Amino acid sequence: MIQKIALKDFKVFHNQTFELTPGTTSIVGPNGSGKTSILEAIEFALFRQITRKEKTIKGVEELIRHGRKKATIELEFVAPKNRRLYRVVRMINPQRTSADLYLEKRTEPIESGAKRVDTEIISLLGMDRHAFAALTYVRQGEIDLLSRLSPKDRQENLYDMMGLGVYSKTESKVQKALREMKREIESIDESRARLTEIQDRLPTENEVDNAFTSLDALRAGVGNEDGIKPLETLLMKVKESVAKVQEELASSDLTDKKDELEEDTNIANHLKQLLSSIPGVAEEQLRPHIRHEARAIFLRIFGDRYSDFVIDDGYDVALYNLHGNRVSLRAASGGEDVCVNFALRVAVNTALQKYSIAGSPPGVIILDEPGAGLDAQRRRWLPEAVQGLDSVEQVIVVTHMEELKESADRVISLTPQGKGRQPLVDVSE
Repeated sequence: MIQKIALKDFKVFHNQTFELTPGTTSIVGPNGSGKTSILEAIEFALFRQITRKEKTIKGVEELIRHGRKKATIELEFVAPKNRRLYRVVRMINPQRTSADLYLEKRTEPIESGAKRVDTEIISLLGMDRHAFAALTYVRQGEIDLLSRLSPKDRQENLYDMMGLGVYSKTESKVQKALREMKREIESIDESRARLTEIQDRLPTENEVDNAFTSLDALRAGVGNEDGIKPLETLLMKVKESVAKVQEELASSDLTDKKDELEEDTNIANHLKQLLSSIPGVAEEQLRPHIRHEARAIFLRIFGDRYSDFVIDDGYDVALYNLHGNRVSLRAASGGEDVCVNFALRVAVNTALQKYSIAGSPPGVIILDEPGAGLDAQRRRWLPEAVQGLDSVEQVIVVTHMEELKESADRVISLTPQGKGRQPLVDVSE
């Protein structure tokens, strides 16, 4: 759980501290008010990286407030590993960062240096950046996206949302390496064939030696050194060529390297098969829990209209009314179609946190603009849905929707104050 984040000259913030508590916190404000900057600060404080869908950060200097020389992020969090409070401080300078990690209220860091702090935080969380994102984040537009996808495409997107896409990406890298090794092996075979062809056209060592013997006899019989010398020079070049071809054919580049490449190819093929099977096995084990979580979320909101919510193995969803009759999602008129996908998307996070990791879960879910792309009618159930997410210790909602204030235990309102000025921050409970 995240307890506090203090920002100094980070993005739009000059000097601002945010206290985060258990329960639901809504961070509310119009576009450009700094809401996303708070999420980016959390991610950078923990992992020294920021994930953006639309663009990439070219350098850390982009995180420094305009006109300032450096930025600082200070984040307090409870580690799932031991439930103790830690404080990470990241200092951002152009082209480089530094970091210190403190335990509770101690003044001396327990770890220093960006990479060493990165490693220690991953150990304390029990997960890396990709796993943390899969367990905690529901990113902007994902709910609306699921509403518009076919069951097959929805399943593929849910794989990515579960964090299983990383295996497909790694499998692609292995496949690329396999292609490169295949080209190397083919190149070695071509070189060997070319050298063998040259060797077949050249005389053998015995034939060259016999030629030198004949040349010596000719020299002794004729005694004309000027006529013999060019022949001797030519024979020396032939002998060198024969020796060089034999040396190259016996070189490790054509023998040992090929054996090594073939062994590496065999290992890579086994790894590729393993990587391709992991997502299916993991998803199959998680699927019953996702069904259970999604059903509970949906019926908590629409239980007065529907008796059941069923997800098949292909992630096609069926609703049943109070009489037990199946209802098409297209026939549902009160935003149930979007709620179905909200339930399905958030169920991925709650199921992952409850059932997929050996240690304690992070205990936080971050909803980034969950109402994006939805009109007022199709999102009217959203406050109740957010309020019902009590299976995790902390829910952080980033939104421009004023109606989501009513579902929060704590509201942080951001009001832009014009170019170059920090937004006005108001906190209410």
